[in-house]
Amino acid sequence: MPLRLMNPRFVYLHNMSSRTRSIVVLAYGFVLLGMPGSALGVAWPSMAQDLARDLGDLGILTAVTGGSYAVVSLASGFLTKRFPAGTLLVAAATAAGVSLVIYAGAEGFVWFVLASIPLGMAGGAIDSVGNAFVAVNRGAKAMGIIHAAFGFGAMIAPLMITALVALGLSWRSGFGILAGGEFILAVAYLTIASTVRMPMEGRREKPVRLGRKRLLSFSVWTFFIYAGVEGSTGFWAFTLLVEGQGMDATVAGLAVALHWGALFASRLILGIVGDKMPYNATLTASTVGIVVGLALVWWNPAAWVPIFGLALAGFASGPVFPLEVLLTPRRFGGEFTPWAVGYQLSAAIAAIAVIPAAIGILVNVYGPLVIGPVLVATAIVMALSVEALRIMASNEVPATTGV
Repeated sequence: MPLRLMNPRFVYLHNMSSRTRSIVVLAYGFVLLGMPGSALGVAWPSMAQDLARDLGDLGILTAVTGGSYAVVSLASGFLTKRFPAGTLLVAAATAAGVSLVIYAGAEGFVWFVLASIPLGMAGGAIDSVGNAFVAVNRGAKAMGIIHAAFGFGAMIAPLMITALVALGLSWRSGFGILAGGEFILAVAYLTIASTVRMPMEGRREKPVRLGRKRLLSFSVWTFFIYAGVEGSTGFWAFTLLVEGQGMDATVAGLAVALHWGALFASRLILGIVGDKMPYNATLTASTVGIVVGLALVWWNPAAWVPIFGLALAGFASGPVFPLEVLLTPRRFGGEFTPWAVGYQLSAAIAAIAVIPAAIGILVNVYGPLVIGPVLVATAIVMALSVEALRIMASNEVPATTGV
């Protein structure tokens, strides 16, 4: 389509420098990447009622989506070596759009399960390609921007679902809106397809990997346990507040949105001053903040405490994932980064499939109040893992400025 006939927003993208345009489009993709999961967490009680499903059945959808996400993330090194990264992004956005159309219109639970497969695969491709490209070719500011975009999407999705339900509209309309956003994203990806490239794209030789396998394995574990905490908080916080602690549904929806908004704010700060931040000190402070915040949610001595705790946990969570991804080229080398990021993201998404699903089983057996102590215990393991990874990396990889 000639540019003069295109929507003005795409002409505007075309007139940007290729460097700026790639970050803007990748950021928009990460906004949409953050929305389906947080939207599902808030919409699920209404969905479960409409579909005649148990509350714990949310774990089935997270398991299917997460498993598909993990498979594609695990194969991202191979995929980005075999296919142009831009082509993968366009295909992924299109598949996500089709999946969300099914979410918006399906009547039977089985259709949601089936649509979760391509939705998860699309997320895995967008996440792994975007993270690997920025980690190798950009710095902390760009990494902060795309992850702030994810946090922004995760923040506004609960607000959107809460507002639609409060207005008497169905949760289905929210997924319809998300589907339209994905189809727009597919067109936007076409504008950067020629500029988003991986170091090993089109080459046959094996990538060089720095760092021992033990370090890579523990890095993968750390991503697993961190994502388990973040994902489980996003999926189950609303259910804990409403079904377990008796909070008003509208207030709880706003509290979950505040959690994601705080995550967005901290990643936005990373996008502004990230290159000046001491990475490891920031990671330590962040993991402690997550534990304290979730402990406040569980404790719940007054109505405002779990709301504050969710906000604190969200703000503290913000820097962890992007900083760990940003450290990947320093620990394993630029050529191996797409493979390492793929392994890390597949572990992260496997965690989002497994840990919330396990919590769902516990909820069905013990009730929603079990969510609080499980989140706190998992967060403590996560904090210890981040510290152990830092120590292992400092012993195996030469120190780098800013680390």
